[in-house]
This record gives sequence, structure tokens and C-alpha cells, in this order.
Amino acid sequence: MEASDIYKCIADAQRLRILNLLNAGPLCVCHLQEILDATQVKMSKQLAIMKQLGLLESHREGTWMIYSLTQPVNGLIQSNLDYLLAAQCAECNQLQQDLQTRSKIVQSLAQSKSDCPKSVCGETSCC
Repeated sequence: MEASDIYKCIADAQRLRILNLLNAGPLCVCHLQEILDATQVKMSKQLAIMKQLGLLESHREGTWMIYSLTQPVNGLIQSNLDYLLAAQCAECNQLQQDLQTRSKIVQSLAQSKSDCPKSVCGETSCC
């Protein structure tokens, strides 16, 4: 993969936010939609672009489609995310807010008797 492909990917604010969220761990498409306030069609398009670039992996758990960053995480992606999370800018603040919202969703899933996939909440007791 070329560096220019990665920069094209992270130059899009929504794809950058998705990468940031998945850097914290796997998420179901519905949770990505909820955090980013995006339609299913738009989310699927963005995820397909990143999957085609080899940045994301996905697997199905029942009716749930779970996405995660391809391991090991591309160094250019990781470096840029680390930098942006430490920087002070409007977009950087949005990335932090997204992570806080993600954390609340994952905690809520772990505490409820939700039918969420085990790989999202990290707890076998919630699923």
C-alpha cells in the first residue's frame, strides 16, 4: 500500500474518525453509525473503501458485522492517530469525543444483558 493511499484515506474526516474508533478496538457497524451519526449506506461505503485498502478486517457474528483494524496496525496510520490525539485542534477534539462516546457504549453493552457480539464489549457476560 502506498503512503498516498493512506493519506487519501485519512484526509476524509469520517474515515479518520472510523480509524480512530477502531484503533480502540472492534465495533459493530451499528455502533459506528451511532457514534458518527451516519446512514448505513454512507458507513458501508466508507468501510468498503478502507477494507479494499487493507486497513480493516471484518467478521460476522450472527446478524452483526464487526470491524477492526488489520493487525498489525499500519505504522503510518498509528503515527498519525497518536499525533492527532495529542494535538489541540477542532478535529482532534472530535476524535477525543468519539472515543468517549465509544467508551460509554462499550460500558453500557458490558453492563446490560444486550445481544451485542462478544468481540465488541470484551465481556462474555454481556452477550
